[in-house]
Amino acid sequence: MNIYGMIKKVADKKGKNIAFSYDGNKINYEELISSCENIAQLLVQNKIEKGDKIAILLGNSPEFVQAYLAILRLGAIVIPLNPAFTESELSYILKDSSTKLVISTSEQEKKLKSVKNQCPSLLNIILIDEIQPTVKIINQLEEIETLQDDTAVILYTSGTTGNPKGAMLSHFNLIENANDFSKLIELSENDQMIAVLPMFHSFCLTLCVNMILLNGASTIIIPKFNPGELVEVIKKEKATLIAAVPTIYNYLYQLNSATSNDFSSLRACISGGASIPIELLQSIQEKYNVLIVEGYGLSETAPVLTFNPYRGICKPGSVGLDLPSVTTRIVNENGVEVPTGEVGEVVAIGPNVMSGYLNNIEETEKAFFNGWFKTGDLGKKDEDGYLFLLDRKKDVIITNGYNVYPREIEERLYQHPNIIEAAVVGKPNQLIGESVCAYLVVSNDLLSESEIIDFCKKALIYYKVPKEIYFVKELPKNSTGKILKRNLK
Repeated sequence: MNIYGMIKKVADKKGKNIAFSYDGNKINYEELISSCENIAQLLVQNKIEKGDKIAILLGNSPEFVQAYLAILRLGAIVIPLNPAFTESELSYILKDSSTKLVISTSEQEKKLKSVKNQCPSLLNIILIDEIQPTVKIINQLEEIETLQDDTAVILYTSGTTGNPKGAMLSHFNLIENANDFSKLIELSENDQMIAVLPMFHSFCLTLCVNMILLNGASTIIIPKFNPGELVEVIKKEKATLIAAVPTIYNYLYQLNSATSNDFSSLRACISGGASIPIELLQSIQEKYNVLIVEGYGLSETAPVLTFNPYRGICKPGSVGLDLPSVTTRIVNENGVEVPTGEVGEVVAIGPNVMSGYLNNIEETEKAFFNGWFKTGDLGKKDEDGYLFLLDRKKDVIITNGYNVYPREIEERLYQHPNIIEAAVVGKPNQLIGESVCAYLVVSNDLLSESEIIDFCKKALIYYKVPKEIYFVKELPKNSTGKILKRNLK
């Protein structure tokens, strides 16, 4: 079982279908496979063999997709990396993974040459924008036998608690998750998915690359997010699906120039990466007449665990029901499942769950309990099995002995007409343990701290009301647009 092999079978049947479009150019499945074979030949010339680890340091582009599939073609392992990484961040991951080769562009050459001197395993750097458009295939490459449990991709987590950890995902993990999701979203070869999230991230990699290509559909590759330009692409290309994070949907909502006509081709807007505030979800759906369907997952789970029904009941504030092959539970500190409606940690089991963290037995053992993966997220389920997320365990604020979940306060803040973005964190306080603090991006500079506090008091019990309000121009975010609360503490 090999992702590339399965996509090649799709190409054999649907070769003239458009695999992806980029900057007005369209590439069909036949052309995609041909380019992948060329890159695979180049990798063989660089002594790449099955099991070798190859890093991709590229932005959203045709070259990312081609390099990704070419590596898998050889049974090698893909390590997708953020092009914005610093030398020290790159050096750590390349050394930890014993990466043999990096595929990037001349823009990254200086940084990579410096890093290469620090990484004994790194034998070569391929600058894909400097190679010939085609590599003459001297000998037909042999088929590589790939077992379903062979590692296909290693995704390095954000490293919020120390160095990043490499989550090892097999071909089976990725294929099962893509197939599960494609059935839920009722994907057809006529669908056109917008890929605006970074392709090196699990959300985009699974939904906009693996899932689309395994089904003969098409991806519209967006190199960089710009709200106005994204709307134009959706309208021009008549996109049918988009996968994005709440921040992107918030930017789209704030556009004064956009109307529901611009989004009329979209049959679903998939939201993930973070919980979307209920007020924002409902406001966007009303303004643009679109369906936003929220799901939940992690890099370690390839990534999707739950998803609201595309046809059926979507519960605002919920991240939906378990995927068909996935089971999630809510458990207490002892790993015992809690009753319906009670808060606990979300744990999961299924064919999409990683085998473990690369070179890190200790963290792998911490991540599992009796075979169940511990997500580190707190949530609860209702009587219908819908999952409602609260916060990361580490983000819970303990004030005067009470557990306060930032999301509940953020939901209230988003109801204010002048608040664009909100993030709530706890700050150490000698008297009460932690103080509830809110960081806000607002549309009205005259908005005062007292007004916000009074607004919260009308809906929240006293210990949940923010004690400190900070007005900021923007909130810190990672490459996918997820708010980085750790940078606010």
